[in-house]
Amino acid sequence: MLNLIENETLKVLRRKRFTVVVAILFAITAVVTYSQHERLLRERNRNWRAEIQQRIANYENALRRGRMNETWARSLRAEVSRLQFYLDHDIEPDQPTAPIFVRTFANVAGFLLLPLLVGILGSDIVSAESAEGTDKLLLTRPVRRWKILTAKLITLWMFATLTLVAGAMLAYGVGAPFLPRGGWGAPTFTGFTVARGAVNIDAVRQLPLWKDALIAYGLEWYALLTVASIALLLSVLFRSSAAAIGTMLASLIGGTILTRVSPDWTAGKYLFVSALPLADYYTGAPPPYDGMSMAFCIALLGAWAAGATAIAYAIFTRRDVFG
Repeated sequence: MLNLIENETLKVLRRKRFTVVVAILFAITAVVTYSQHERLLRERNRNWRAEIQQRIANYENALRRGRMNETWARSLRAEVSRLQFYLDHDIEPDQPTAPIFVRTFANVAGFLLLPLLVGILGSDIVSAESAEGTDKLLLTRPVRRWKILTAKLITLWMFATLTLVAGAMLAYGVGAPFLPRGGWGAPTFTGFTVARGAVNIDAVRQLPLWKDALIAYGLEWYALLTVASIALLLSVLFRSSAAAIGTMLASLIGGTILTRVSPDWTAGKYLFVSALPLADYYTGAPPPYDGMSMAFCIALLGAWAAGATAIAYAIFTRRDVFG
């Protein structure tokens, strides 16, 4: 099995997809770091309390006007409560530092960027064999097919993990020279919840930033393993790498748009895309549909991963070699 995993790892590295992924992450973190550094210089002497009060007033005015769907209204109510909490405790919530940049990266990139990158990495891990003409040789080797697919799945999970780790390391490595490096022990507050249109702050808890970041990255790692499992299924289903990658990207982008603009379509909460931003939901951002608790989202992603993996094994182990 180790030889198979090593072989699959070398294939992924030879296609240079992971190199492209790291380059994309570096470019994005560099641009964001530059903007944060410019903001730090520009707002060195700003009155952050007045700005937070103005933001709260703007959000409350928008809620009173009522010209938005229920998903955005829930988001604004949660944001108002979050900002008011920081204001009451005299804590500046958005001061740019390298540790906060690393923590925020889990939320922002976990929403769509990291799933897209993992989808690109994994959607051709099987279908590429057909494109390269090695599929018949692969399926006629004196190795059980389930072992071959298991090696591909483990390899894909490894690169999903490396993608997440690379994103976190680049966020700190690129940001630290230009942003304040201290603050890993700074207090963070999570646990804001929205229930029946009202925001509940009873469950708000305080954690040091480093612990909060570990939890957020652990949740996003779990979500990326689900994306990798679904990408494996699409790679098994399609013999064309372009079709597999295109379907994965369309699922992620289209599903994200659908869950954000159609809050009345309650069946959308069973789409795996709706549960992907686990770090956001952990922080307190309201999910697009009512009833999507953290436990529900974790169970939903687990069910999608298990189902996708089972179907992929069933198809791959029974595939006609010359079909």
